[in-house]
Amino acid sequence: MKIEEQSHESEASHIQTVSNIMKTTADVDLKPEDIIAIHRLPSKKGTIRPIIIKMRNNNAKSAIMKKRTPMKTKGYMVVDDVTKRNQGLKSRPLLHPNIKNAWFFNGAVFGQTTSEERVKFDIFYNINDTIRDARNRRKKFQTGVSV
Repeated sequence: MKIEEQSHESEASHIQTVSNIMKTTADVDLKPEDIIAIHRLPSKKGTIRPIIIKMRNNNAKSAIMKKRTPMKTKGYMVVDDVTKRNQGLKSRPLLHPNIKNAWFFNGAVFGQTTSEERVKFDIFYNINDTIRDARNRRKKFQTGVSV
C-alpha cells in the first residue's frame, strides 16, 4: 500500500517498483519468478490504489511478511489478504476470556492464551476444545507420553 501511481503502469513496472521498494526498505530480494500475479485494486476516488501480489509459494510471502515493520517505518504498508471467514475467525477468539491476542499467519489463525500458550484455530473448531486439546498435547509431550 501507499505506492504512488504512475502513468502507463504494467505488470512488469509493478514488479520492478515493488521489488525495488522491498530491496531498499526491508532487504528482501523479491524475484519476478516468485510472483504469479500483480495488479492494482480498485479503491475510493482520490486515494492511492493498493497493489495486490499473488506469490508462487509461502516462503517468499513469509520473507516479506516478516519485514513489515521496516517497510512501515519507510511509509509503506504490507498486509495479508485474509478471507472473510478467517477475518471472523481471527476476531472470534478475542471474545473468549482465556485468549489475550489473535493473529493471522501463513494461512492460519493463531491465538495466545492468558497463560502464554500459542494455539492454532480452525474455522470449525470450538475454542474451549482447541485450548484444552493444545494443553493436553503439550502435557503429553512434556511428560514423554506417546500420542
